[in-house]
Formats: sequence, C-alpha cells, structure tokens
Amino acid sequence: MRKFFSVMALGAALVVAGSLSAWADSHEVQEMLQKMQQRIDELEGQVSQMKAGSGESGESGASVTDLTNRVEMLEGDILGLNGFKFGGLMYGSYSYNFNGPDSRQNSLRVFDLDANNFNFDLLQLEVSKETESGVGFHSVLDYGTSVENIQSDWDGALPANFEVQQAYLTYKWGIGNGLDMKFGKFATLIGAELIESPYNPNISRSFMFGFAIPFTHTGALFSYALTDMVSLSAGVVNGNDNVVDNNNGKSFLGSVGFTIGDLVWTFNGVYGPDQDDDGNSKTGIFDTVLSYSPMENVDLLANFDYGQATDVLTGPGNNDAEWIGLSGIVTLGGALVSPSLEDWSLALRGEWFADDDNFRLGSDQVAEGSNINVWEFTGTLKWQMTENFQARLEYRHDEANKSIFEKDSGYQSGQDTMMLEFAYLL
Repeated sequence: MRKFFSVMALGAALVVAGSLSAWADSHEVQEMLQKMQQRIDELEGQVSQMKAGSGESGESGASVTDLTNRVEMLEGDILGLNGFKFGGLMYGSYSYNFNGPDSRQNSLRVFDLDANNFNFDLLQLEVSKETESGVGFHSVLDYGTSVENIQSDWDGALPANFEVQQAYLTYKWGIGNGLDMKFGKFATLIGAELIESPYNPNISRSFMFGFAIPFTHTGALFSYALTDMVSLSAGVVNGNDNVVDNNNGKSFLGSVGFTIGDLVWTFNGVYGPDQDDDGNSKTGIFDTVLSYSPMENVDLLANFDYGQATDVLTGPGNNDAEWIGLSGIVTLGGALVSPSLEDWSLALRGEWFADDDNFRLGSDQVAEGSNINVWEFTGTLKWQMTENFQARLEYRHDEANKSIFEKDSGYQSGQDTMMLEFAYLL
C-alpha cells in the first residue's frame, strides 16, 4: 500500500495540485476524511493482529485476505480511484566519452547525448483504466532530459522537457476472441527496444532504434488474437512521430505475431507519406523481431530493419534513400554461474546499420548521398539491488567506415563510452 500511496501522491501533484488545497479547506470534507482514515487504521490493525495469530493460513488466513481487500477498496473509495492502475519509473545516469569531444556530446546517440555529464533522464507516470463495458484509456507522461529527443510535433504546445508519450482510448468489441481498439497517440509496434531505458537489456539504444524506426504514432489501431499462437494488428496513423499530420496523406501500420512456447516472432511495418508537405514521397519500414528463451537465465533477441523513402534526395540520379540494420542481444542471468548471483545479469549486444545515403544518420561530416556503415558492441552489467531499484554499468564501442565520431576538436572512425545508471521502477 505504500507503493500505491506514493504513486497517488505523484499523480495528484501532477494533475490536481492546484485544486486540492481549496477542496481540503472544507471542514465537513476534513471531518469525513478523518473518519475514513480512522476506519482504515482499525481495519489495518485487525489485519496485523490476524496475521500475527494465524500466519495467513486456513480459515483465519482467508479472513485476512478479505479484510485486506476491504482496506484497499476503502482507500480507493476515498480518492475515487477504484479501477485505476498506476505505474511509472525514474532514472538517472552518468556518461563518459573516452574521445573527450569538445562539444561534450556523444556522436550518433539517441538519449545518452551528453558526454561526461550527470543526467536526470526520465520521470514517468503511467495511468490507465478499463471498465467492464470494455471502455478505457491509457496515458504515459514523461519529464526529463531524454524527452526532447523523442518529442512529437505538437506545434510547439509543450515545453522542451515534457512529453505526452502515449494518450489513447481503448475499447474491446465482443467479436470472437475480442477485437481491441486504440485511438490516440501510442508507442510504435516497430523495433526490439523501448523508449524507457530500464525496460531494455542495455542502457544505450541501438543505432537502429534511434535512426531506422519511429517512436510513436497518432491514429487508430485494431488488434485481434486469431489463436493463442497468432495475433494481428492493423491501423491508420498520421505518420511517424506526428501528432499533427505534416502532409495530406495517412500511413498504414500493421503487425503479425507468432508465439510458440518460449519463442515470439513478430513482423511489423508502416507505409505512407512522411515528408513535410509532400504527399507523393512515401516512406516504408519493414521490421521483424525474434525473441527466444532456450533455458532459464538465457534470453535471445534478434532484430532486422529495412527502410526506404522515395523522392527525398536532391542529387542527380536515383532520389530514393535506403537503410538497413541487424542487431542481436544475449542476456545471461547470474544464476547460471551460482544461485548467489541471481540478482546479477549481463547483456551483450552487437549491431550493424547501413545508411546508404546519409539520410537517416544525417552526419555533418559527410555529404548527402554518401554511404555510411556503422557497427557497435555493447556490454551491460546489471545489479537488481531491490525489487524496485537497479543499477547498471555499460561499456560501448562504436565504429564506422568514415570519420564521423567527434574526437577532441576533430573526428575519427571510432568512439568508446561508459555509462552508469540508477533506476527506480514502481
């Protein structure tokens, strides 16, 4: 329940802080809350006594469970929040670049841009609700230094370090196994990694996550499970990372997923106009992700991306841009070595990404139309210090076929970085 109240306090501070003070001034409301709190204290006291006397077993144990549920329901009634689900996280990091770039920036990174710097990366609040009628909503609010790198086009309506990452309505139709709908802004189906660092095996994101695929979409998405093994998703969206559409066309988003035991294989794609004020140019991205756990404490993840954008280059000849990438991640639990190391794990990632026309990477060190190949190797050591608190240490080496990584006041073909991250997950 402490976790519940901590999230509630954060949500209240973000959403209704201005109105709570006036509401609490009412003597009658304060008196009502005091009585409810006294009743909660009495119930919690009874729970503690019953636990001490019964060990939560047998008939007395069932009574303890029932009483605990009554306490939680009463808490929800006080705040009018029964049926709501809350989550979130907060994490910060330190990044060190061995190249010592004068700009103090890590080259070609997505979120870990600041070199030799402590960063408050992200504070996130997640709120959702689903009713018995099938209607619900889901929202994810972000604040931190990582936000400006994923912020969608809101026509300048939001401050630089704040983003409504997801905000969509949900509805479930009683058709077959149930047809689910999302309507609003939601995270993309494409890619093997997520925006939130602690949910990924590694701290830093791959080149593919940063430059091959979008982060979010705004529109309508329908999902249906054909069987326990096969699922489908299809929708129409404004494009990639656009809340306000930047042209007159719409993009089509789709996914097919297969689950066979511990193996999950998805095929995802998006196609449609994505350039500013240009409905003729089309961007298409094909993505496939394979995850497999062959044994306990061993997880494998593979990702392939291919993308093309038509009529986007300005030089003579073919004006289409292409990019392609392949990555693989192996995560090994410490319990493979010894049960005493079950709180430790190691994630190893290897990746190759080719931007045939410098269209996605956009490096200032080479001209448009130049072929750039980059690859990286990353090792991340994780310590799960408590159920909700974790620490990670990472080393990463980047390499390219051209001198595009900043070194002091110049450039070279390689870059080495180390990162330390602490994260708390609700």
